[in-house]
Amino acid sequence: MPTNLPQTYRITDVIEQTPTVKTFEFAHELDFIPGQFVMVWVPGVDEIPVSLSGPSQITVKNVGEATAALHKLKKGNFIGIRGPYGNGFALPGYKVLIVGGGVGIAPMKALAQYGDKDFTSIIGAQTSDEIFFRNYFPGLHVCTDDGSEGEKAFTTVVADRLLGEQKFDAVAACGPEIMLKFLYQIADKHNVPMFFSMERWMKCGIGICGHCAIDPTGWRVCKDGPVADKAILENSEFFKYKRDMAGTEVKL
Repeated sequence: MPTNLPQTYRITDVIEQTPTVKTFEFAHELDFIPGQFVMVWVPGVDEIPVSLSGPSQITVKNVGEATAALHKLKKGNFIGIRGPYGNGFALPGYKVLIVGGGVGIAPMKALAQYGDKDFTSIIGAQTSDEIFFRNYFPGLHVCTDDGSEGEKAFTTVVADRLLGEQKFDAVAACGPEIMLKFLYQIADKHNVPMFFSMERWMKCGIGICGHCAIDPTGWRVCKDGPVADKAILENSEFFKYKRDMAGTEVKL
C-alpha cells in the first residue's frame, strides 16, 4: 500500500548504466504495478517523481539539481521514498509491443520483467552509450539515431514495421513526448490499443495540488495516470504543448 509519508531507506547499490543514467537499489521491496512511480526525497535538496524500474529500484537520468544531487549519493547513503503512486499498466490481451525511449527504458524494463504477457520490445536512444537494460527485454529490437548499435532508425519506424507485420493486442510505451506523439499516430493507424506513460511537472504526487492537471479535463497525471490510453490522449494537451515548472504552456 502507498504511504503519504516518506520512508527512509538505505541505498544498497548504485549501478552506472550510462554516462548520464544510474540505477539505485534500496533496502525495501515495494508492492507495485509496472508503470507506477514514487516520490523520491533527496535530503536537503528536493523531492522528485521517479518511475520504478523494479520493486526496490529506481533508474534516474542526471538532468537537474535534484537528480544531480541524487547521482552523487553512494552505497550506504539514505533516500526518502513515498509511494508507489499512479495507475500503472493494465493491458488488454496477451501479445504486447513495448517501446522505451531514453530514460523511458527504465519503467518499460519493469513491465517486461514483472508483466505476464508475450512481449516484443523496442528500445532506443541517440547512441549506444545511452542504451541500457538490454538483457531484460524479450524479443528485443535496439535502435540508435547514429547507428552505433542495432538499427539506425527511430523507435517509431521499427514500431510501424512490426505493427504492420504482426498482430498485437496493445502497445505500451514511455519516452520523450515527441516519440509518443508519432507512436500514437502509428498505433492509431494500425488500430491497436495504446497505453503510454506520460510526464508533467508534479509537486505533491497524490492529486491534491493540481500542478500536473491537464487541459481540458483536469486529468491528473499523478493520481489518474501516469499511464494514459487513447481516450485520454486524443482530446488532451498531450502532443500539443508541455508546461514548465510554473505551469506555463511550452509548445511541443
